[in-house]
Amino acid sequence: MAEVQHPPSDMGKEPLTEAATAGKKVDFCDSWYSREITGLPEPTRQLFERYSGIPPAQVIEHLEQMRSRAFAIYPYPCIGQLRWLNLSLSHHPLYPDVLARLCQSAKEGMNQYQSLGIDGQKSGRYYSLSHPQKFLDLGCCLAQDVRKLAFDGAPSENLYGLDIEEGFVNLSYEVFRDRDNLKSQFVVEDMLAEGEKSASDRPERSTDAISAAPLVPLSSLEKQISVIAANSFFHLYNYSDQLKLAKRVVQLLSPEPGSMILGRQVGSSVPGEYTAVNNKGTRYSHDVESFRRFWDRVAEEVGNGCRFRVEATIDEEELGNNKSQGQNWSEPNIRRIRFGVWRE
Repeated sequence: MAEVQHPPSDMGKEPLTEAATAGKKVDFCDSWYSREITGLPEPTRQLFERYSGIPPAQVIEHLEQMRSRAFAIYPYPCIGQLRWLNLSLSHHPLYPDVLARLCQSAKEGMNQYQSLGIDGQKSGRYYSLSHPQKFLDLGCCLAQDVRKLAFDGAPSENLYGLDIEEGFVNLSYEVFRDRDNLKSQFVVEDMLAEGEKSASDRPERSTDAISAAPLVPLSSLEKQISVIAANSFFHLYNYSDQLKLAKRVVQLLSPEPGSMILGRQVGSSVPGEYTAVNNKGTRYSHDVESFRRFWDRVAEEVGNGCRFRVEATIDEEELGNNKSQGQNWSEPNIRRIRFGVWRE
């Protein structure tokens, strides 16, 4: 697939200024920030030209400006290296399945759908569409996958995003220029925190109608979500925290058979705890078998007859560059896992 083009790792480095890091004490190397965008995948360009209405000649400049502002909120590698522009959810083998569910459930007379497997082929399983299917993007960042779904025809009122940084959610409206059109709602929560913050405990929100996003409490989505995307989410945490997060995610999942979790994340051919990206603590990397056992354990701890069907594949896609840059979290056995998890 075509991807965002940027200079090789030994070229085009831009010094990370105080403005870029916004005074945050975060450990990262300068290879996480590429100077400029020299090309865009066609689907990404179409999204910004046709959905956001940005003139073709202005797209690159607009994205470079928005990337700098997003990196100042928090310097994630996916922002600095422009990987968020690859619209990763749309390249998942299950994306056609997700889009069909979200679109068909909004049509009269559509009461079931035939699911796909992780290989993108029809699985022979049929699931009910007894109510509008709702989608949640975990760690949505600038909610680019939410916008891609909306552009591809999914009703935006059924699309939700969750992130720990409210600044990303607010900035996303400037990135995509869709404040007057997007009907999606967002959650700003730390899913590992015990309980939800009361209004008095939250940081003061902007009173500027242009910047403040429509937020809902996480509890309002419990048992409401039919499709949950978890791209580059679980792999940030150690095994114990992954288990806590997965059980919280299951609370959000609709109890109907066929409700699903999909995504991709960093894995390893040798599963275990590895150094975390921020050099603080560890993160657990799965292979296919450990990932299946993980969801068996989640089901066991959730109880009440909970069962999951798990499909996953593992490869080395896009990870060679990380190894060559010597990033502290790039170990020799690093791999990429794509997965689908269905409630049975």
